[in-house]
Amino acid sequence: MRDMIVILAMVFVTLCGTAANATQDDPRLDALFERLQTTKDSNDAAAAERQIWSIWMEAESEDLNILMNQGAVAMSSQNFDLALESFNALITLAPEMAEAWNKRATLYFMMQNFEASVADVQKTLSLEPRHFGAIVGMGLIYERLGDQKAALRAFEQGLKINPHMEHIREKTEKLGQELQDRNI
Repeated sequence: MRDMIVILAMVFVTLCGTAANATQDDPRLDALFERLQTTKDSNDAAAAERQIWSIWMEAESEDLNILMNQGAVAMSSQNFDLALESFNALITLAPEMAEAWNKRATLYFMMQNFEASVADVQKTLSLEPRHFGAIVGMGLIYERLGDQKAALRAFEQGLKINPHMEHIREKTEKLGQELQDRNI
């Protein structure tokens, strides 16, 4: 099945003549990240965040978008084999698409393959250093591995980029207090 998905995806790219664009280079992103930094309105921040995620998910061709969507749906229904096949094919065809790496990192996290997840988060961040989702994901990996200090640093870094992640802010405050109480 995996080979068939990769072959079909390569045929699509060959016929279309291009791979996915590097959506993290989309000129709309700078203004959206600026909005995250400056807005005090939670609805405006949520709208900016949704637009950022939407841009990150876009690929240049519909066929690559199908692979992304197929992988995301498979992952959410815990069909990890199909999700992995989809994301592997997407990464093969669009290696500069940060969100493809991030989605596979998330999948690996769900599969408890933390080493592979860390590697994909690092690749995501090499392509898009502002990827607050990947940074927070790294914090979750550190937390799962028992490194609360590293988790706290990652959560704080994610909040510097997107200060409107309330659940991460709460998690950061709780974790910071726990570390302080334990004198760590």
